Amino acid sequence: MEQVKVNFIAVLILLAVLAVAILLLTPWFHSCNARRVNDIRESYIREDATTRVNSYEWFYDMYHQIEATRKKAEIAKGTPEEKGIRMVLSGMIQEYNAKSRMSRTRAQWKASDLPYQIEE
Repeated sequence: MEQVKVNFIAVLILLAVLAVAILLLTPWFHSCNARRVNDIRESYIREDATTRVNSYEWFYDMYHQIEATRKKAEIAKGTPEEKGIRMVLSGMIQEYNAKSRMSRTRAQWKASDLPYQIEE
């Protein structure tokens, strides 16, 4: 009976030590986890900003490429190359219009001075 009492007290002491260790380590765990979460959030914000800038620049670049290709098509009018240039121009316009119609992605980051859709 005495041995059972000693074992019971030893188990209680062990549980108390474990409880104290858990209580002491919990703030450390949370602070490490919070730092990791903040690093992930900061990385996401940086990537998101880069995506926004890239989308913004893409619309400007594509608009000016379309305008330049239109001028090339006018210059090539009546030549055998005109058909190929018009096909390329059509593909560029379709891509611009498709990305412009995306309501929650790239189109959000299009400049307001650019047209919503481009006519062929």
